[in-house]
Amino acid sequence: MELLNEFGQPAIRQQWNTILEQGKLPHALLLYGEPGSGILPGALSLANDILCTSPQNGKACKECPSCHRAQQWIHPDLHVLLPLAGSKSLSVEYLDQWREAIFSNPWMNVYEWTQFCDVEGKQVDIHKEDIQHVTSDLCMQSFEGGNKVLIIWMAQYLTKEGNRLLKLIEEPPDQTYFILVTNQREHILPTIRSRCMQVFFPPIEEKQIARLLTDNYKVEKLSAERIALQCGNDMSKALALANNSMLNFKDELTSWFRIMLGRKGNEIAGWASKMGGQDKEEQKQFALYAISSIRDILKEFNSKGNANDGREMIRYMHENFSPEVWFPVINELQTGYEKISRNANTKLLWLAVSIQIKNQLAAYRYQHINT
Repeated sequence: MELLNEFGQPAIRQQWNTILEQGKLPHALLLYGEPGSGILPGALSLANDILCTSPQNGKACKECPSCHRAQQWIHPDLHVLLPLAGSKSLSVEYLDQWREAIFSNPWMNVYEWTQFCDVEGKQVDIHKEDIQHVTSDLCMQSFEGGNKVLIIWMAQYLTKEGNRLLKLIEEPPDQTYFILVTNQREHILPTIRSRCMQVFFPPIEEKQIARLLTDNYKVEKLSAERIALQCGNDMSKALALANNSMLNFKDELTSWFRIMLGRKGNEIAGWASKMGGQDKEEQKQFALYAISSIRDILKEFNSKGNANDGREMIRYMHENFSPEVWFPVINELQTGYEKISRNANTKLLWLAVSIQIKNQLAAYRYQHINT
């Protein structure tokens, strides 16, 4: 899996290289960051380093049989705990689907995973039976006589069951490493957090996203740069844009804002009908992109920005509307995103969202003119 060499976080990779060279890697790590920040590819890369039987300065050689098995997710000493639906479900039963999902999109979030394994809309958790099954495997001798690794993906789903792992993390079996991965660190038990080396993954920079798209996914350079600007520093969204040829979100958002500022009912209805007719995944990604752009509006606009960078609408909104007008707009978009996931009538949904946001903007303008 070529992506194991690069996960868009060169500073973190360098930090790990130094720790591995010095032989000071702790037995438990907690990787956390926003969705699409590379925490899962980072975990897989580190697991490859740990499992390599011929390491070079502590790092994976990428050539030995152990490395090849780790890169294909078939290494017998590489274990995983996954959020699953059904209290009797075991992660080992989903390994084939998990491999396929990783090769398809190693940047995926939990919602995308539930779609992939056909449990969308169901409650998922990391269950007691699954933890017991994995811990019993870890207490046995490794298959290859070397290290063992357990990756706990989306560790926030351990909830209270995390106590079952506490003793194991505190006193691990010989040559056993734990890598917890999460985008909700605050939901992990403090007793577990305190026993892990915590590594924060910042949002991936736009230039890194563009490079990953061109180098790893063979996206044409100009398209990669455009996608990097649209995806809100989320590599999963960037990959979805690259694979599915989604809407040009930047132009679509600009058009939507102009229509709402124009306050013409027929244009708003027409836009809502067009957006509601798109693929639902595209609609959800557009809602997330709109939220990300509004957060840019809330920041002080960079006066050094290029006039041709396509962000004139963000500049205009920043200069003409105060921050308080945008918080209810973000709430409307977040609610809309959730309703799309629950199979709402999307044409009516976008019409309602557009009217609500149009009214928010109009009310602010009216108050501003009067004062």
